[in-house]
Amino acid sequence: MSGLNTVTTKLVGLELRRAIIKTIAFFDLFDWPLTAWEIKKHLSAPVPLLEVVKLLDKEISINKEVPEEKSLRVINSQDGFYFLSGRSDIITIRQQRYNYFVRKLKIARRFAIIFSFFPFVRKVYLSNVVGSYNLRDGSDIDFLVVTTPQRLWLSRLYCAGLAKILNRRPTPRRKRDTICLSFYMSVDYQDWHDLRLSGADPYFDYWRNNLVLLYNKNRQYNFLKFLSTVVGLFELVAKKLQLKIMPSYLRTAINNSDGVVINDSVLKFYIHDRRREYADQYAKKIQEIFGATN
Repeated sequence: MSGLNTVTTKLVGLELRRAIIKTIAFFDLFDWPLTAWEIKKHLSAPVPLLEVVKLLDKEISINKEVPEEKSLRVINSQDGFYFLSGRSDIITIRQQRYNYFVRKLKIARRFAIIFSFFPFVRKVYLSNVVGSYNLRDGSDIDFLVVTTPQRLWLSRLYCAGLAKILNRRPTPRRKRDTICLSFYMSVDYQDWHDLRLSGADPYFDYWRNNLVLLYNKNRQYNFLKFLSTVVGLFELVAKKLQLKIMPSYLRTAINNSDGVVINDSVLKFYIHDRRREYADQYAKKIQEIFGATN
């Protein structure tokens, strides 16, 4: 759960340049300029920060030395941020979203504490934050809830039920600062690659690398082991009840779509999964950039 597996191959030269530009280009999809440290953090292989800064400086100097050659203007910098050339306006967007994130993070932490009271909730993450502090003002607050094995449905009943009682669930008309609880995962789940799209899925890697841990329960309640059979029956009842009242469009999408997955280790209810859209936009942007600069 700590992040992506480290790739040991070292990035150098043109390979490093391409990796840096591709990272900047991906976050451009979300109007998000990056610092040098953030670029380093999201590279697929470990690279010293100094090497990243040196290459960035070289790219910027090319822009200044040959200003009339537009094909060389791939990236630019301002106020410590790096972005695709012609996109300096997204710096203001990032600065605005910082305040939105701080507000939403406070709300998320309060709900993480509430969710932590349930003995089967082991970890709570703030998710769908592609880029540090990148949340829109009108968006809801997405959680990934990690549970004790075989207690997904009870945990969902508790967390989603509380959010419903507190009138904080998102609706078609109201999303701002509401609590989206569409992703639950068993603590023993290891097959992250099963959640990836077939083919390219750049969003998945960045999504996983940007999970924000809000709560981590290191111990289990031993007394619950004596009640495992009884609790198991409650888990089964909770599953049947929630499947019964589940909207028909969700039941139809179960394991037949990219965003809706139900099994013994994962409950995922993203009916509007935009990863393929992001993958297509990203591929088109990369083709535009490197088709002109290779």
